[in-house]
Amino acid sequence: MENRTDKTRNRYDYTKGSIGWAITRLSVPMCVEQIIRNIDGVLEIYWIGVLGPKFLAATSLGFMTVLFLRAVGFGVRISGQALIAQRIGAGDGPGASVVAGQTILFLLSYALVFTVLGLIYSPQIISLLTSDPELIRLGSDYMRAGFMVFIVWEGMFVFSNILRGAGEPGYTLTAMIAGVCVSITAVPLLIFGAGPVPALGIAGGFLGMGAGRFTGWMVMLYIVATGRSRVKLRPSDLWPRPAVIGRVLALAWPVSVQNLLERGASIILLRMLSPFGPFALAAWAVGNRVTLIARMPSFGLQGSVRTLVGQNVGAGLPERAARTLKIALTALTAIMGAVSIGMFVFAPEIVVIFGMKGEAAGIGAVALRILSVGLVVESVRRVLAGAFQGSGQTKPPMLVEGIVRWAVQLPAAFVMAVPLGVGAASIWLAIAGSQIISGAAMLIWFQVWVSRGGLARRSAAAAAEKMEEPEGV
Repeated sequence: MENRTDKTRNRYDYTKGSIGWAITRLSVPMCVEQIIRNIDGVLEIYWIGVLGPKFLAATSLGFMTVLFLRAVGFGVRISGQALIAQRIGAGDGPGASVVAGQTILFLLSYALVFTVLGLIYSPQIISLLTSDPELIRLGSDYMRAGFMVFIVWEGMFVFSNILRGAGEPGYTLTAMIAGVCVSITAVPLLIFGAGPVPALGIAGGFLGMGAGRFTGWMVMLYIVATGRSRVKLRPSDLWPRPAVIGRVLALAWPVSVQNLLERGASIILLRMLSPFGPFALAAWAVGNRVTLIARMPSFGLQGSVRTLVGQNVGAGLPERAARTLKIALTALTAIMGAVSIGMFVFAPEIVVIFGMKGEAAGIGAVALRILSVGLVVESVRRVLAGAFQGSGQTKPPMLVEGIVRWAVQLPAAFVMAVPLGVGAASIWLAIAGSQIISGAAMLIWFQVWVSRGGLARRSAAAAAEKMEEPEGV
């Protein structure tokens, strides 16, 4: 009879049994978590939209900049998740805990540094993106609020990636529900004020979401600290270990560079969009948040594939890892195809919900419809990136992202916007076109890599690896 659970801990073993069930068991809570996590972000845009289009435009400038500066942390979290998954798959629980501790230590130190720098230089950063005095003022307020909760964001996300790597997405889902219950109340309360709570305006949006993220972080900290997770974090795991941090950073830097390239390109696109006025920037804010929600199934599958590939690679099962990806991509194509069609059809109704009316609504609907075209292939690209990352190969996604974003997307957007005079639509067209190209490139690269034995070699190396305990600790 097949052993599908770890008998000593009653934990589900993702290296055995039905692949479809393993994907479902991981991806459904991850997908629900992603949706819940972004509910407050969508509500934030809704409430800020009540203040007016200029406020929405300011959020697009401030949010993308803070997101850009979080790219380094994203890479470290993803590499930490992949290494934890591999250690769990290899039966090396103490090694997984060491990786978790070093990842936490690095990320909280990183976040503290950028919090200080961001609070000081927010106005100067915003002024690089727009010359509108009111947008600079509003954007600076919003960005400073983002940096005030920067360390909270990183703290919550590093713990969620640790728990995902351990194959325990139910814990992150519980924490996220608790956090969102706080933020959906805190966001409008801090924006508009009530009773003794002052109205903070646009800054209240970021601060309200930060209150929710802090709540989620504390729930996950409690889960890990009380021994409920596979990752048994010990005080000694938080002591600096250069060899382990070096291993994490060796996998992290391509992911971080990939995200810097992606988010850096988005900031340049925002700068190209700025001369077309606040309605175009407001369309970006709404389109960005709506497509983020629309891609939630792909984020859930990406996270589950990263964990499943990592654990199966760590267990020395490359064929099972490859089959996992194939099944996930089949399900993803069907789901995202339906989502893309729905977003295209109902784009005019969607943008009105966020306070866009008249000319602004027309611009927003065009943006949303163009962005829906590349949604399926963009989702495929992200899941393939998760498979590469889970196997410990983080450079291919970085190279595809860099080449397509900077050699195709940005030049195409500039040519359409300036010499050809297409206008704001050139930005959405460049984004959708680059998504299709990068998705196709990632699929071809992964197939060639697997056919040449790359996945099998990586699996053999990961199964033999072990995070050693340093002497004297």
